[in-house]
Amino acid sequence: MNNKFYLLLGTVAVLATSCNDKKTDEQIVSQSYMHKSGYAISKQEWEAQNYPGQVVTTLRDGVTIYATYEDGVLHGPSSHTYPHSKTIESYFLYNEGDLVKETYYDTMGMPIKENSYVSPTRYTATVWYKSGSPLSVEEFSGNELLDGQYFNTKNEVDARVIKGKGHRIIRDNQGILKIKDEVQGGFIVKRETFYPSGTPESIAIYVKGLPHGTKKTFAETGEPLAIEEWAFGLLHGNSVYFKNGAKYLETSYEEGKKEGYETHYANGDTVIEKTLWLNDRKHGPSNFYIDGSVFTTWFYDDEAVSQKKYIDMRSLDEKIISASEDFDMAEVN
Repeated sequence: MNNKFYLLLGTVAVLATSCNDKKTDEQIVSQSYMHKSGYAISKQEWEAQNYPGQVVTTLRDGVTIYATYEDGVLHGPSSHTYPHSKTIESYFLYNEGDLVKETYYDTMGMPIKENSYVSPTRYTATVWYKSGSPLSVEEFSGNELLDGQYFNTKNEVDARVIKGKGHRIIRDNQGILKIKDEVQGGFIVKRETFYPSGTPESIAIYVKGLPHGTKKTFAETGEPLAIEEWAFGLLHGNSVYFKNGAKYLETSYEEGKKEGYETHYANGDTVIEKTLWLNDRKHGPSNFYIDGSVFTTWFYDDEAVSQKKYIDMRSLDEKIISASEDFDMAEVN
């Protein structure tokens, strides 16, 4: 089987979210092979001769894939249709195996977004409103935003990023404000999100495009929903959550995993449950406070156990750690 057929299977696999060729084969209903000159050829000829031309693949979900090849690699236009439709859902343009352009369309055939590649890492991204007018035009180098223009529904410039610095406004395809970003050095440093009504939903600090610092989330009424601490895209530190403006949960995180005590509250200040976590698993006492009494359940590695078993297992853990440390020191000496 030559590289041409593998490329086709790869395209189908991505589209169908399949990770193995056997499953992909089961999703293919039919395939036809057309020489560049316009005549049909067999699968065996196509694989043996590396002919230039087009492969048309129909999948069980009704999607049709058109893929154009030259010398065994994608070259020229390729496209995917919507299920059981001739309407193009996505269009790809290749040059000797390299992706030059990708465009996505709605079910009416109107363009939604397009990426045009100068190189594998440098590209221009364009997004359109449902009406067909531009929503945004951005130039990227990898994940770094170099320049951007953002338009309102009247085709007026809403915001700009110039040489990696400025403000970025993201709206949905009907013009409703969703996000306001502050950009410095090509990356987001502050993000505000909004409800469809225009009221603030969240505000967060970013570093290199990742949440890093305090993030506050609000209900549409303005009451707090959450105050979280983040570090490089992961929850890290103390997080507090609210219902109807009152604190009901407080959790400690370390690099995205629960670590330390998680405390549940009633009426914002009365502790009703307190559980110890280690590496995102319940590990230690879980206390319930009812009418002045404390009821404790013990956990070891997320499994409910007796207090005695917990103490015995912890003692065994400590002995293993101590023996390991002694072994390491002996090796050093």
